[in-house]
Amino acid sequence: MNFRQLQAFQEVMRTGSVTKAAQNLGRTQPAISSLIVGLEQSVGYNLFDRQGGRLHPVPEAHYLLSETDVVLERLTNLERTMKDIGSQASGHLTIACMPIYSETLMPGAISRFAESRKDVTFSLTSQSSEQVYERVASQQFDLGLAEASISNPLVEEEIVSMRCFCAVNAASELSNRSLIRLSDLKDYDIATFLPHHFIRRHLTQVYEYAGLELKVKFEMQHAAAQMVAVEHNLAVALVSAMSAENYRRTVPNKGRLKFIPFEHDVAYNVAILTPTHKAKSQLIRAFVEHLKEEVIHAVGTSF
Repeated sequence: MNFRQLQAFQEVMRTGSVTKAAQNLGRTQPAISSLIVGLEQSVGYNLFDRQGGRLHPVPEAHYLLSETDVVLERLTNLERTMKDIGSQASGHLTIACMPIYSETLMPGAISRFAESRKDVTFSLTSQSSEQVYERVASQQFDLGLAEASISNPLVEEEIVSMRCFCAVNAASELSNRSLIRLSDLKDYDIATFLPHHFIRRHLTQVYEYAGLELKVKFEMQHAAAQMVAVEHNLAVALVSAMSAENYRRTVPNKGRLKFIPFEHDVAYNVAILTPTHKAKSQLIRAFVEHLKEEVIHAVGTSF
């Protein structure tokens, strides 16, 4: 049995006529008759009694019709589903994201992506960058967003690079500068990351090279926490452009901080991660490109 035979059989049973079945299917009458004969040869007996130029279904034909209806419906649904998958109109995405971007940036990106894809569902989990790498590498998630780390052969990375800015209190004399120089910070306490973080390491090297003391008052894992200290005018922080944009999106009183370029070029890299050994669907590929554009747009519109 094949699809065309079952389709012809179904239409003949519904209309009671080879002629009408041929018209409905856009085929010739001999073509429909040939398909019916071929189907009967497949099952090994006649499905119709031929009397007076008309087809009269035998009892077995009614059973075959009920099964044919199920098969053809499933094939139709399968065809529709595969087309939806190919056009990224349906499917499910599991996403792991570093905490600071899991509150606004990633949900915003997901929402805009979902607007034209009503049958796509999403799962979003907030985890540290290290955990995002681990979970994506173990194929627990379709993709992740994390601070770029040491390359892992089990993940593929789409890197988006951006500069860092000095976060200063709006009431500070530094807020009127168009560029923050290292010498401007010699009398200021610093809020920064834990010692292993690449921004902290870079700051340490810059201060040591200039023969200045890096006065770390606040060691904090996340940029959002550092900016609270800056809001209280207790320190200055060096944060990424995306962290600054995230602050502007989430903090009601945005005027308490200013983000000013730093004379030293400190690059901040985020990575969009996918498992190396897992085939990427059209949906995943489309979301990766969408997310990359979202990140670039979020940074570019503010700085």
